[in-house]
Amino acid sequence: MKPIRKKIGEMAFSLISPEDIKKLLVAKIITPELYDIDGYPVDGGLMDLRLGAIDPGVRCRTCGGRLKECLGHSGCIDLARSIVHLKYAPIIELILKSFCQSCGKLMLDEKEMEKYSESTRTKKAKEKKKCPHCSALQEKVKLDKPTSFYKGKKRIFPGEIRETLVNIPDEELRKIGIDCKTFRPEWAILTALLVPPVTIRPSIILENGERSEDDLTHKLSDIIRANQRLWENLNAGAPEVIIEDLWDLLQFHITTFFDNAVSKIPPARHRSGQPLKTITERIKGKEGRIRKNIAGKRVNYAGRTVISPDPFLKINEVGIPYEIAKIVSVAEMVNDINKNKLINLIKKGEEYPGANYIIRPDGKRKKITPDLKEEIISEISPGYVVERHIQDGDIVLFNRHPSLHRGSLMAHFAKILPGKTFKMHPAVCTPYNADFDGDEMNIHSPQTEEARAEAKILLDVKKNLMSPKNNTNLIGCVQDSITGNYLLGLNNFSKEEANQLLYQSGFNFEAVKKNISGTELFSMILPKFDFSNDSIKIKDGKIIKGIIDKTTFGVEDGELIKILDKEVGREETFEIISKAFNLGKTYLTQHGITACVEDFDLKESVIEETEEIIEKAEKKTKEIIESYENKKLDIIPGKTLEESREIKILQTLNEVRTKIGSIVKEKFPKENPISNMIKAGGGGNILNITQMACCVGQQALWGKRIDFGFTQRTLSFFKKGDLSPKARGFIRSSFIKGLNPDEFFFGAIAGRDSLMDTALRTPKSGYLYRRLANAFQDLRGEYDGTVRDSSGNIIEFKYGDDNKEVSELHTGKNVCPGEALGLVTAQSFGEPSTQMALNVFHFAGVAEMQVTMGLPRLIEIFDARKKPSSPKMEIYLNKEYNNEKDAEIFAEKIKEVTLKEIASEIGINFSKKIIEIKIDKEALRKTHASVKKIIERLDELNFKAKEKDDMIVLNSEALSFKEIYQLKEKIKNAIISGVKGIKQILILKKENNFVIITLGTNIKEMIELKEVNKDKIISNDFYEIAEVFGIESARQLIINEIKHVINTQGLDINIRHLKLAADAITNTGQIKGVTRMGIIAQKSSILARATFETPIKQFVNATIKGSKEKLKSVIENIILNQPVPVGTGFPGLVVKVIGPLTKRDEEKKVAKKEIVESVNK
Repeated sequence: MKPIRKKIGEMAFSLISPEDIKKLLVAKIITPELYDIDGYPVDGGLMDLRLGAIDPGVRCRTCGGRLKECLGHSGCIDLARSIVHLKYAPIIELILKSFCQSCGKLMLDEKEMEKYSESTRTKKAKEKKKCPHCSALQEKVKLDKPTSFYKGKKRIFPGEIRETLVNIPDEELRKIGIDCKTFRPEWAILTALLVPPVTIRPSIILENGERSEDDLTHKLSDIIRANQRLWENLNAGAPEVIIEDLWDLLQFHITTFFDNAVSKIPPARHRSGQPLKTITERIKGKEGRIRKNIAGKRVNYAGRTVISPDPFLKINEVGIPYEIAKIVSVAEMVNDINKNKLINLIKKGEEYPGANYIIRPDGKRKKITPDLKEEIISEISPGYVVERHIQDGDIVLFNRHPSLHRGSLMAHFAKILPGKTFKMHPAVCTPYNADFDGDEMNIHSPQTEEARAEAKILLDVKKNLMSPKNNTNLIGCVQDSITGNYLLGLNNFSKEEANQLLYQSGFNFEAVKKNISGTELFSMILPKFDFSNDSIKIKDGKIIKGIIDKTTFGVEDGELIKILDKEVGREETFEIISKAFNLGKTYLTQHGITACVEDFDLKESVIEETEEIIEKAEKKTKEIIESYENKKLDIIPGKTLEESREIKILQTLNEVRTKIGSIVKEKFPKENPISNMIKAGGGGNILNITQMACCVGQQALWGKRIDFGFTQRTLSFFKKGDLSPKARGFIRSSFIKGLNPDEFFFGAIAGRDSLMDTALRTPKSGYLYRRLANAFQDLRGEYDGTVRDSSGNIIEFKYGDDNKEVSELHTGKNVCPGEALGLVTAQSFGEPSTQMALNVFHFAGVAEMQVTMGLPRLIEIFDARKKPSSPKMEIYLNKEYNNEKDAEIFAEKIKEVTLKEIASEIGINFSKKIIEIKIDKEALRKTHASVKKIIERLDELNFKAKEKDDMIVLNSEALSFKEIYQLKEKIKNAIISGVKGIKQILILKKENNFVIITLGTNIKEMIELKEVNKDKIISNDFYEIAEVFGIESARQLIINEIKHVINTQGLDINIRHLKLAADAITNTGQIKGVTRMGIIAQKSSILARATFETPIKQFVNATIKGSKEKLKSVIENIILNQPVPVGTGFPGLVVKVIGPLTKRDEEKKVAKKEIVESVNK
C-alpha cells in the first residue's frame, strides 16, 4: 500500500463547546489518584490507560497503540459549578455590557447599526444605560480581574452569567463580528474541563525508580480535589459562604491551569517553591512550544565540533572527522546498480566505511549488528534504505550560529579526515563570519534525494560567491594569501624557482622563460581578458602594470572576481580563486614574513614631526579655553558657551590622529614588512601604526571628551575644573613607549564603554532582525515581475525598479520567480546590525548637532515612530536670501524663543499682585524683536501685559496667590518669537548654498515663509512629510534616512533593499512600522502573528471571529512541516504525462564519465 501525501490547505480555530467535549472524551476523570499499590494506572485517574500509553510495554486501551504509535486521547472532568474561562473573561465582560440583560439584543437602534462598523458597535453599545429595544434599565457590569464579575455592587457568579449569555441570539452576536459556529459566549463558562492526553504531560522515572509527574498533572490533581470537595459540600447542604469559598478555590485552580502568571492571584507552586509551568507558559515565548518545538526544531543526522583551517582542501569541501562520519549517516536507497556496494557496507557494519541501520519499505528500522548482518543481507532488495557512513564526495550542509544570512548555511562536499575538528578552507570563512579561535560549527546530512539535489543546486558554496546584500564577493583571498600575492608580484624568479613554486601550489603547467617576474607568474593563472582599476592593469590576461592587492581577489573587495564571473563563468572563477589563494599561500609559506617590535616604531624625525602637531593642537586648545574664560568664544548657534567650547576642543584634538596618520602613511618605510601587509590589504592599517608609534589620541565617552567626576575633575590629582587635554582623556603617549597611569585609566574607560555598548546593543539588534524577518517573510517575486505578499497585495510593481537580482548585478540576471525577496532584505539589514557593524555615534555627519545615529536611529526608522528622538529639518533658502547675513538673520528669526530665554528675571510682587518681567536686552537683540512686540505676543496668548520702567508687568489682581504662582510658571514657556518646535539652529555652507539645520521640525509653518525654498526643504519626520507632501515623499524620505544611517556607519547595503523596506512600510498609503502593531498586525496569517508575539491572544481572537488560517506564508507552513510558498516550494506546476514514465532498456542513454565528474564537482 503506497502512502498518500496530503497537504493541509486551511485551518480553522474554535472554542470547544460542551457537546464537542462529550464527543472527544474517552474517559471521565473522577479521582486524583494516579497509580494503585502495584504502580498500575488507576481507572478514572489522570493516567488512565484510555488516555494513552504511558510506558513502552503498555498498550492504549482506546486505540490499542503502543507508546510511539498512540497520539493520546482526551478525558473530561465534570465540574460541580460553572467556571469562567480566564482567557475569555474580557469578551464576556464586553458582551454583558453591550447586550441587554433582559431581551438579549445589542443596545443600538437601526440607524446606529448602519452608522457604526462592527468594531465600534460594542464601544457605543456599552455606554448605553437603557435598552433601545425593550426600554429596560441596565445595571453596570464590572470585571474585577481576573475572573470576578459584579452587577452594581452585587457579585454575579458564573452560573448566572451563563444564563444571561445563553439568551443572546446568534444574529445579535454576528452584529459585533462573532462567528457563532466557532464561539458562543456561554461556552466560555466551563461546565466540563477537557483533560489533555497523557502524551502531552508524560511522567518520567527518576534514578531511584520513583515517578515524577508533569506540572499539568499536578495542577489537574488540585482541580479534581477542589471539585470533589465542592460536590461533597453541595450534597451535604453546606452554608452558601463555604460553597462560595470552595467555588473560588476551584476557579483559582482552573485559572492557574490555563495561566500561572496572572496578576492579582498568587501562582501555584511546587513544594520546592518553584512556580508550575502550565498551559500559557508552555505555549508563549522563546522557550514555548511554538517557537522552540514547532517553528524551530532539533534535528537528527547532525554533528557539531570545533573548526580549524585547512588550505589544502577545495574551497567547497569540508573535512569531517571519522567519529562524526560514522554516526551522522546518509540514507541511500537500494537499487540494482548500488546493491552490491551497499551489501559490502552492511558487512563492514561499524567499521568505517560501513552502515548503521536499514529501513524496510514498511518504515521499520533495523540496527545492523554482527548477529543480524547475514539476515539483513539476505532480505535486502530494491526499495530498502541503507543508512551508511558519510564518505568522500557526499553532500552535507555546513552551518555556523548565529545564522544571520544566506551564507551562514551552505552545502559542502565531505572529505573524511583524521582528527577531531571540522576542517574548512580559509577562503570560505567570511560568509560564516567564522574564525579559528574556538568557533564551533554544525554539519547536517540531507536524508532524501530531493534534499540532496536542492543542497547541490541551490546551497553549494559556488552558488553563494556573491552577496545578495550588496553584490560583493563573499569568497576570495584572505590575510596571508593577499600579502603573499602582493610580495610575489614585487619579486623576480628564475625558471627553477618559478616551476618549484607552481608545482608546490598544485599547478600542472611550467614556466618557459629563463627569468620570470612575479606578475608574469601570477598572469599564468588568469584567462584572456582585459581589466583595470586603481591598483592593476591587465590586458589579454597579462598583468601590464600595478600591484596584486586585495582589489584583485580579496574578500568583499575583489573587483576582478566579478569580471571573471561574468566572462568565464562560476566554475572557472572558483578554480582561479583557488589557484590565486594557493599561489599566495605557498609563496608566503616559503619566504615568510616576520615583524619585531622595532618594525612598529618610527624614525626619530617622524616622531618629532608628530610631537609638533600635538603641541600645536594643545596650543589651539589652550586658546579656545582662554577665549571661553574671557567670554570671547564664538557660540555655535543653538548651543551654550560650554557646549561650543567642548565641540571646538574635540574637533581640534580629533584632527591630531588624522594629521599624524597622513604623515606616518607618507614616511613609513616601504621596505618594512608591516608596510607590505598594510598596502596589500592583508591586515592592519596606518591607524594601528599611529597609535603604536606616535600617539593614541583623544578618548571619547558617549561622543564627548571624558567628563568631570563628582568633584569637578576626572581624576583626584588634577586640579578642579581643569579643561586641558591631558585632564580630559587625551592620551599623548604611544603604546610602544607605554601609557602613564592616568592615560591607561582613560583608555580603560573608553574600552569599557564600547564593551557595554556591544552588550546592550546585541538584544536590540537581534529583536530588530526578528521583526524584519517576521514582517517581510512572505514578500516574494512573482512570475509577472511584481513583488507581492502572501495575500497577493502588490508591494512593488518591479523589484528595485529594474527586477535585477542583487547577487547577479554584474551578470545582469533578473530575479527568479519565487525568490524570498523580503527575507533577503531582512537579512541584509539584520546581519550587519547584529554583527555590531552599526555603532552609536552622536557626532556623525554634523559634529555640532547631537543627532541619534547608528542602530538606535535604524530601529526608530523601522518602528516608524510618531516623532524621531532627534527631529531635524534642512532648510534651503531662496536665491535672494542665500547669503551669510540673511541666513543668520533668518536662523535667529525662526528659532523658538520662550519668555524665560529673554528674561533676566521673572518675579512676583505680592503686595500689588503683579508679575514683573525684566528683559535681557542682549538676548532680545538676537531675536530681532522689541519689547512692544513681546507685549503684543503676550496679549495674543491672553496674558494682559503692559510696559513699565524697562519691565513688562502682568496684572493678576483677580487671582489667588497660588494661581499667580501657577501663572508665573506657565508664562515662562510662552513662545515669544520664532517657529514652534525649532529648538536649535545651525548654519552650514554646502557648496554654494547656506543651509539651516534645525533640531525640531515644523514643515507646515516653514513652507509659508518667503525666505524658504519650498522645493528643497526636508524633515526627518515621516508623518509630517506624509501629511504635507504625501505618502510618496514619505517613502523617499525613509529610503534617504536609511541610506544616511548606513553610509555614516560605513556599510554597504544595495538600494533595492532600501526601496523594498520603504515600500513595505508605505504600500497601504499609510506609514506602518515593522512592529506587532504595524505591518505584523496586518498579516492575515494567525500562526505568523502567533509565532511573533502573544500567541494565546491570537488564538482566542481567531476563535471569536471564526478566522481561518490560509497557510499562504512561510512560517505557518514550517509549523505544519509543509513546503513553503517561496523558492522551490513556490511553483504550482501541473505536469502533463504524454507517454510512459519509464523508458525501454534500448532507449536508455548512459552519460559519459567526464560529464558525471563535472556535475559532481
